Amino acid sequence: MQHALPYPIITYMQITLAYNLRPTNIDRNDPSLERYIEGDEWKTIKAIGDAIEANGNSVHYLPIEADFYTKLQEVKATTDLLFNYTEGVNMQGADREAQVPMLCEILGIPYTGPGPLASALILNKFRTKQIWKYAGVPVTPSQLISHKKVTLDPGLTYPLLVKPNADGSGVGIHNTSIVHNQKELDHAVATILDTYHEDALVEQFLPGREFTIGIVGNGREARTLPIIEINFAAFPKGSAAIDTYEAKFVYGVTGVAEETEFCPAKIEKKLEEELIDISLRAYHAIGCRDFGRLDIRLDSAGKPFVLEINHPPGLMSDPAESSFFTIAARAAGWDFTMLIGQVLDAAAKRLKLTPTKHHLSV
Repeated sequence: MQHALPYPIITYMQITLAYNLRPTNIDRNDPSLERYIEGDEWKTIKAIGDAIEANGNSVHYLPIEADFYTKLQEVKATTDLLFNYTEGVNMQGADREAQVPMLCEILGIPYTGPGPLASALILNKFRTKQIWKYAGVPVTPSQLISHKKVTLDPGLTYPLLVKPNADGSGVGIHNTSIVHNQKELDHAVATILDTYHEDALVEQFLPGREFTIGIVGNGREARTLPIIEINFAAFPKGSAAIDTYEAKFVYGVTGVAEETEFCPAKIEKKLEEELIDISLRAYHAIGCRDFGRLDIRLDSAGKPFVLEINHPPGLMSDPAESSFFTIAARAAGWDFTMLIGQVLDAAAKRLKLTPTKHHLSV
């Protein structure tokens, strides 16, 4: 029960909200939408902006477009804090999530979330696992594959999970991502290389329960939100017991399946404490800041392993949509305004920001 954080104390700031918009001319069931799914609908961006204003701040909307750097230079003088909710230019490239933090560093603009290095690492699942392993955070054995002739590391045994190494939001993770033999492995790896044009991450598949844990804050003040358990039993018949792209953007949104998650998760106190501990250790070890979300899965013996970290986590305000971070916040008793206020407060205190005089009259 770690979700008690002080309510925002820093207000009257000029916030620039940077974001990627999802194309509006692609149907949700169109497979091509997967390429753009990490962008957001305008209603999500507007909800974040409204919450920023409801916390006593003013907001300027800044979409990621070709002239983003020029516009960022223009708003520098009137920006107290940039709320970074971006996936980089065109939402493409292995280091794309480092782009906006780096531009802010160059221009001297304070911003929410991790710095350029941590942002790039968070998107790189294999490198993140290497750092976590060094830091003593439990991770599954994995292998990075950049070619179609696959020679499996001796430490890996079937079944395995195959997914893109530098994508989020379930992109590239489908029912066929769990493989049981060399033929299925070769096909899954080739699909990643040909379709997503990036390295494939092959990791040991864990057959146990899966949890996701949101975190808000920094240092010793970082706190976890109520733990969510993915309810695979609610998925349509024949669906793989993994958090696929379909699970994120079809089952939990269109009503195909009900109760695709439990929050708070019904778990024993000992396991809850263990999940909280390794989540916070993983969050700090990789350099995440202000807010983030960890995915953790159990092996056959009930031992937890960290799968990956998500930043920025999805912030969809609509209760009808399966947005884990906001679901956990609601379970903690926070409405969407309070959630965004907590994130702003965490960043403001980390950066030691104070409202400027010309913003006090806003």
